[in-house]
Amino acid sequence: MRTFIDNIAKFITPKIFVYAGFLIYIAFFYKTTLQKSYYLGAIVASLPFIVIGVNLLLKRPLLSFIFLFIVNYFIMGITRYLHFQGGILMDAIILFCFITLFLRTTYEKIGWNRAINPLTFITSFWLFFCVAELLNPIAVPIDEWAIKVRGMAVYPFLMVVLVSVLCRRYKDLKLILFIWSALTLLAVFKGYWQKNHGFDSTELYWLYVDGGARTHIISSGVRYFSFFTDAGNYGSSMGFSMVVFSIVAFYIKNKWIKVYFFLVALAGGYGMAISGTRGALAVPFAGYAIFVILSKNWKMATTASILLAFAFIFLNFTTIGNNNGQISRMRSAFDKNDPSLNVRLENRKKIKSYMDDLPFGASIGFETNSTIKSESLYKLSRIPTDSWYVKVYVQTGIIGLTIYIFVLSAIILMGGYIILFKIKNDELRGLLLAMLAGTFGMVASSYGNELLAQFPNCFLFYTSLALVFMGKYYDKELEKHEQLT
Repeated sequence: MRTFIDNIAKFITPKIFVYAGFLIYIAFFYKTTLQKSYYLGAIVASLPFIVIGVNLLLKRPLLSFIFLFIVNYFIMGITRYLHFQGGILMDAIILFCFITLFLRTTYEKIGWNRAINPLTFITSFWLFFCVAELLNPIAVPIDEWAIKVRGMAVYPFLMVVLVSVLCRRYKDLKLILFIWSALTLLAVFKGYWQKNHGFDSTELYWLYVDGGARTHIISSGVRYFSFFTDAGNYGSSMGFSMVVFSIVAFYIKNKWIKVYFFLVALAGGYGMAISGTRGALAVPFAGYAIFVILSKNWKMATTASILLAFAFIFLNFTTIGNNNGQISRMRSAFDKNDPSLNVRLENRKKIKSYMDDLPFGASIGFETNSTIKSESLYKLSRIPTDSWYVKVYVQTGIIGLTIYIFVLSAIILMGGYIILFKIKNDELRGLLLAMLAGTFGMVASSYGNELLAQFPNCFLFYTSLALVFMGKYYDKELEKHEQLT
């Protein structure tokens, strides 16, 4: 009897549980596929990969952030096809990122102190003001406030914290740049495909049933939008990438990577052009202008200044290329008599007439509030803002807009100070300058487009700024490395 028990004990090893579990899983998969549905079977089949993926993300929190960064880039394209609330998915991934951080904190030093920096304080101050908007006399249901406040103030604060804590090494900054460059190429390829092979059935539905054609198929030609929400969002984001990667290409040391980033910048410029977005031109003009000011490289600054002057003269004082729809539309950005510009200016006059008695605005989320009883507020909610700053003005009033402009100005000025006086390594300075130049371009472009609260630009914008403010840690790391070699 004892021999029999010993033989059983030898047979029952950890491997037997693995094999038994695998057989049970196969049986469950077979049963769900045949008796239920193929879709349920596919879900069951993916469970092991999901478990492995979650385990990997829990072990390496940086991967959770990278997953968030990538999903952020595609989320609006995905929702066009699958019709779900993309913001809810993004909220869940952000929550998962923080859960992985808190779990790792229990047995590993994470470095939360890095999140204590001026950028965190500034974004938390703006978040506090937006929360205080709940006390606005114009009552808005808290769920509608919560939907709108995410892109305006919550995501910026959370992204700054995540980047500050997770992107601890210089190679993490480079990794973000490489991932961003690959995403840019995918976005440009999708725009190229739309231009040369047409739109798919879902995109055609969005254009002709949901009304997208009204602003995307116009007299000057078709405005392509890739997998972004619209051409304005796409064009400005491609301009953002063009500025960042063109400057990075000048400073990165490896010559092959230098060529790669330069090609990515050219691709971004192509994407910006086919979007037909006039406001996107502000990104390179403003971005390269601040690069000229902060570069400390007079040869490079002179070259950039000449190119900027040439582009301005070409678009503003010549008619060369007017037979091309994209060029003629970009050229209209400099036309003070452009009908679209005049409509926007007229709308802003109307908005101002309603805002005189609303120093704290009509409240965040008021435009989607179905319970509005005031006739003036109802009319105000129907006037297109056509500008991120006008939108902030309408929702938070002149007081909120003043605070917001102060917040953005303080961030840009402090970022410039860090690059000019705190960073010693030339390559690092160039990469940080590229990101600051790109964000400044987006700040300028937001005057004519609602950009800074949209996917993916909101996350790209604040990730770039957070990396700039992390510059001093990367500089110390590089200095130590140089001392050891």
